[in-house]
Amino acid sequence: MKEFGFYPEPIEIDTKPIKVRPLREHETIVKQVLGCDRVHDGWMYAPLQGVQTLGSDHVAERPYSARVFDLPKTHIIEYANAASDEHLDFLVWVLSFFLGIRLSTNEAAYLDATPVKAGKLVDFVLVADSLVRAIELAEAFWVANNGRNKAANRFIAALHALFLGQNPQGLQFERFIYLYTAIDACFALAKSLKRSKIDCHRIAWMCREFGLELPDWATRSEDGGVEVSAIRNNALHEALFMDAPFGFALHGEGKHVNITHEMSALVCRLLVALIGGEAKYVGTPVNSMQRIGLNLR
Repeated sequence: MKEFGFYPEPIEIDTKPIKVRPLREHETIVKQVLGCDRVHDGWMYAPLQGVQTLGSDHVAERPYSARVFDLPKTHIIEYANAASDEHLDFLVWVLSFFLGIRLSTNEAAYLDATPVKAGKLVDFVLVADSLVRAIELAEAFWVANNGRNKAANRFIAALHALFLGQNPQGLQFERFIYLYTAIDACFALAKSLKRSKIDCHRIAWMCREFGLELPDWATRSEDGGVEVSAIRNNALHEALFMDAPFGFALHGEGKHVNITHEMSALVCRLLVALIGGEAKYVGTPVNSMQRIGLNLR
């Protein structure tokens, strides 16, 4: 049994044997968090760094944030047959993904900012009984892959990079780097799970394997290049983003293309497919700005 949070609505799941329920003080905790002056537009931001002066009980605030911070727990997950703490943590990570909000069993688990409103980190909305199905998929994935090829850790790594790439204060080049690493983590996981030949570039291969629509920025051009790979190479090997030092230029200006939004949407579809969710959502275009219904049944 573990406590986790933060989630603003009461969740009750009973899949027998996995159970999720809110804490008794859930309503009070939520009111306290949502009433905090560090909440803006559905996001909680890190507090200012505090320092206690020598020989005094006074805590002074420094003019910069603490970056890493905590939120109170709101729910309990129970599973008597869980193999380990890591097993329970994985189930909570998967709940995080399908609810679109960072959930954690750990202390001080949040970096810079985290949503306190559901759905902020994904482009889908669960429909029907899909949350129960999500827990079932998470458990089936853990059982099938436990101890093999670091599957659970790779899923978590891709998800965490996706979440870091959503920071509303992140610059475009920062989001791009986080999201590209999330795509690479998806590839590492897909490669360990699949046995088919990799005969094209990574994103094209994953899109083919899982039935995703290949984005324009991941399509090989007539000269043999792939736009997103070229941007990645320049960013990681030359500290250039769109042929300028980090932060001095943007991708997609005047072209109505939001590459980081589309990369985020691609990672969401890949993670649904990797966890075993065979849903119509997976094959939808990534360039839509609409939230899409996800029915895991």
